[in-house]
Amino acid sequence: KQWYQRRVRGDVKILDVLGANKDVIKYSCETGWTEHRRMIFHECAKAGVTREEMITVLKELELTVGMKSLFDTIRKFKNVIKVVIASDSNTWFIDVLLDYYGIKDLIDEVHTNPAKWNGDLLEIKQYDENIECSVCPVNMCKSKILSSILNNEVSKVFYIVDGSNDLCPVLHLNEKDVACPREGYKLCKSLKTTQTVKCNILKWHNAQTIVDYLLHHLIK
Repeated sequence: KQWYQRRVRGDVKILDVLGANKDVIKYSCETGWTEHRRMIFHECAKAGVTREEMITVLKELELTVGMKSLFDTIRKFKNVIKVVIASDSNTWFIDVLLDYYGIKDLIDEVHTNPAKWNGDLLEIKQYDENIECSVCPVNMCKSKILSSILNNEVSKVFYIVDGSNDLCPVLHLNEKDVACPREGYKLCKSLKTTQTVKCNILKWHNAQTIVDYLLHHLIK
């Protein structure tokens, strides 16, 4: 029996390293989120922002309330839980945060945009070229990721989400699965007008809600 969990992420915080210059870079739907961040990283390199300064800003991100309890629960039941991160962030950001919070050992797979340092520049590439799905962004279809990792050993999917780019995979979840949209975020609002959801919906503000639901099923 295995479960999949995706942790909610946030990487807009990195703009803080640019100080007053952060408003120079505007997001455009035409170029997409990955290109937007590529512009940010080029601006950081031009402004002389160091890798250490970026790490300092990333470490200022606080865990969502109840998330530590969720990580502790996953560690306790790791023999029956498989944890997969599907994120439109990047490999370097995620590695920094997993190391900082001491949870790298909990993660089985990470699907995100590859990023690496080239001198003073953090270079980012698209995870994939999405030409088949009109719902998801051009660089990533999370339904495709979900399909690639599911197998006969998986009895239930717990999909913990917040963004609008999570709608597609939620629509592909089955009746036995659970989507956990974070209250007050885009996906939760989108689901209010969506009639084709087959999976169970567990809205949450405090991640302890997910822990309680998860424990109820694990301890049956």
